[in-house]
Amino acid sequence: MHPEFLSQVKELVINKIRVSIGKSNLIEEVMSYSALAESKMIRAGLVFASSRTNKNLHEESVITLATAVELMHTYSLIHDDLPCMDDDDLRRNQPSSHIKYGEANAVLAGDALQALAYEIISNDLKMNSDEKVKSIKILSKACGKNGMVYGQYLDIQNESKEDINLEMLDKINNLKTGKLIECSVILGQIGNNIESDLFKEFSSHIGLAFQITDDILDVTQTEGVLGKNKNSDIKNNKITYIDILGLDGAKEKARKLTKLSLNVLKNIDISGKDKLKNITKYLISRQN
Repeated sequence: MHPEFLSQVKELVINKIRVSIGKSNLIEEVMSYSALAESKMIRAGLVFASSRTNKNLHEESVITLATAVELMHTYSLIHDDLPCMDDDDLRRNQPSSHIKYGEANAVLAGDALQALAYEIISNDLKMNSDEKVKSIKILSKACGKNGMVYGQYLDIQNESKEDINLEMLDKINNLKTGKLIECSVILGQIGNNIESDLFKEFSSHIGLAFQITDDILDVTQTEGVLGKNKNSDIKNNKITYIDILGLDGAKEKARKLTKLSLNVLKNIDISGKDKLKNITKYLISRQN
């Protein structure tokens, strides 16, 4: 992905986040602490990249949807870092929310970010009511009891289990990581009368490739580059793709998934796919 594209996405989304949160009380301060911290904003980038193939979605609504996804992602990170979850004290090159503000305020800030994601979609001035309802439904389904939350549950349940296999690992990561990535791509198609199955297949491949790359970086990069704790999975006794496939095998699986996703993208009969192609290649070439 071209750096200038992601830089433009970040600027637009950060501005929207800052205005949407405000700064009138401590909880808003806690929300801003995590939501405005330096991040890759890959999911927001996917919303924008997908929307470049969609002439029916206004730019303001693209910003709204990308922001909603990033707010939801940030909420999940705050909660994942809690002692009762993954117990991580570093996120985005700064102390985790609960380390800085305490567990109770971190939980509340996460809850508030989730609610704000839906609120800003409801307040969007360019989408009609049906499009807003569809957007909220897509986001809530991706993050709820059969999506990201269930993936986190399975992730915790399978800690320290030596017999976890590749099929279960794929299931966990398709839910915990892949669903929000898939959601980002599909939200970019709001208002577009196109069959979404191919977009779902495309995004499921890149979601898994993204997580495998995360596993690889967790053992090959420094904490300063990652912006979070190194070897966090080892500390929590979690089985990763490195454990099952080895480092070279994990890299090969990520490459194969990327190739599959690009092949699916070729079969989607729509113009403006260059940004999606670029971000797909970037996901496994990134360094953090």
